[in-house]
Amino acid sequence: MNVISKKKQGIIAIICAIAMVVTSLTIYNPREAKADTDYSQLTYDYKNKGESYMKGAETTKSKWRVAVDTSQSTGDIVNWMTKGDGNLNFYGEMFMNVTWHGVYPDATLEINGVKVEEGAEGVQAYASAEIHVNAKTWINNNAYNVVKVTSKDETQYVTFIVATGNKVDTSTEESTELQKPVAPTGLVANVNDLKTNYTIAFANVATATSYKFYLDGEYKKDITNGGIVTIEELGLKAGQTYKFGVSAVNKAGESDISEISVTVPSKETETTGSEETTETLDPSTIKDWTEVKDSKNTMLYYIANKASDKVSVKPEMHGDNLYAAFTLAAKFKSVELNGETIIPREGADIEIPKTSFSKEYNKLVVTNHYGSETVTIYFKVVSATEKTKYKVTVDGTPTEVEEGSTYTFGDNAQGYYDKTNSVAYASGEKITVNSDITVTSIKLNVAMQKGASVRLATPTGLRFQTVITSGNDIAASDILNKDFVTTGTLITTFDLFSANGNVLNKDSKYTNLDIANSGWYNDEVGKFCGSIIKIKTGNYEKKFVGVGYATITYHNGDKYSIYADVNETDNARSIYYVANAVKEAGYKNCDAAQKAIIDKYLAKEAF
Repeated sequence: MNVISKKKQGIIAIICAIAMVVTSLTIYNPREAKADTDYSQLTYDYKNKGESYMKGAETTKSKWRVAVDTSQSTGDIVNWMTKGDGNLNFYGEMFMNVTWHGVYPDATLEINGVKVEEGAEGVQAYASAEIHVNAKTWINNNAYNVVKVTSKDETQYVTFIVATGNKVDTSTEESTELQKPVAPTGLVANVNDLKTNYTIAFANVATATSYKFYLDGEYKKDITNGGIVTIEELGLKAGQTYKFGVSAVNKAGESDISEISVTVPSKETETTGSEETTETLDPSTIKDWTEVKDSKNTMLYYIANKASDKVSVKPEMHGDNLYAAFTLAAKFKSVELNGETIIPREGADIEIPKTSFSKEYNKLVVTNHYGSETVTIYFKVVSATEKTKYKVTVDGTPTEVEEGSTYTFGDNAQGYYDKTNSVAYASGEKITVNSDITVTSIKLNVAMQKGASVRLATPTGLRFQTVITSGNDIAASDILNKDFVTTGTLITTFDLFSANGNVLNKDSKYTNLDIANSGWYNDEVGKFCGSIIKIKTGNYEKKFVGVGYATITYHNGDKYSIYADVNETDNARSIYYVANAVKEAGYKNCDAAQKAIIDKYLAKEAF
């Protein structure tokens, strides 16, 4: 799920005896949506075909479905919430989040006509970028529920319809019987600059698995959107008009053929670059060389003329030889190096010894078998002395590295933080250096606060608190608020914890909860809480443990997690034990409602 912005967010939870006094809660009674729209006729295919993955069981989908009521939606926010990074989704025991990110700050959320406000019953997290609610509190069963997000200036809004219970079965869904596809639309044929082939493009058909290309009603070949058909291979004549056609195909059959008329132009006899002909180009003025190299040489090359859609070139250095692979033809009509004809190898590639290079700037001109396509390449081989030097500075110690060279980071287990580019590199990660880089070794310390506390916000439960600090001159507020660092709490019973060698991490296979952190406690960066809720009465005296963690996602995609050390004496607690400690402390800072919750735990009564 999307994580709430970590900056300036408090966690709305009150800890009796060791925390703050609870504030009053505003309680709403969501009502079933009433509207003129026939919600059963909407298409319930909002992302994931309207189904939502449930956190912790990614193969299990909720039975609730989501549609967008376009008649009650307007503005760019519609695309953002339906096709962009915005989201409406369900997790766990019907926990719902609605996310619009910082693009629409301070947007409002209404559910069945009731505005969702901070502190309301069932509101689990509230921020300017998203709101999390207990869907069981706010969403009615066997109903069409209206969920509306409105921009702060109230000019843009998007309306979702959440179908639950028996309403899901009556909503419009895809037919279970596959139908043959409709004919493609928007068919166009664009001829290339050399007038040798056409690019065929059209709008993709949702149910199609392939497409067929027709010439004057006769099938020629299978084709893809943006595929190429060659004038010479099709036997087309300059000045004549033909019918190009495309049909869509799937297992149920083939669609009708969409056709357009195409008049074939004559070929151009000269090929020019985008600004000037290759004959007048001064290679010393070229700025955008492309660099390739091997263990012996570094080569810079530049493709001077615009190659056609069918031409691709990849010059390389193989030891002391220049190698270039083309897709011009099975063989070439001519190959010239610095104005002299050379004999190419058989096939669509060329290998030239370095001893054949006669100038600082060498010019290679290759013409295909038909004489219709020509590619001109300028290249030069440079020595290491021409390379730029850059510095990679780690913890204040610089290392000089040649431009384009590979640098391997050290063995600091938590990796290295590049503050300038807001990125972390893994231990032993290899990078290509093309600029100065300064990094600092990451040293995060994850620790659990001693004991546990009673969470009195609904739903109530047992709460564990984690504190993360940062060393080595990296401010906690800097690195912990970066997207590549995520934090959370793993919770399990102490019995399972001790039976598995007192080890609990993200790779542990035994039963546990993984609660992602959604904000900093009291705005103190690095301090957050995770709770186990809805504890059964038979488990009131069962000990639980919480293990806080921080996970770093590195530049190369690898992940590394740092976990808090946990022991029975300091960290294993039951809800009954903690409630009794509150009682023995004289219910300090507890009001009557809070005291009643504590006493309910002590009496082992269900909530």
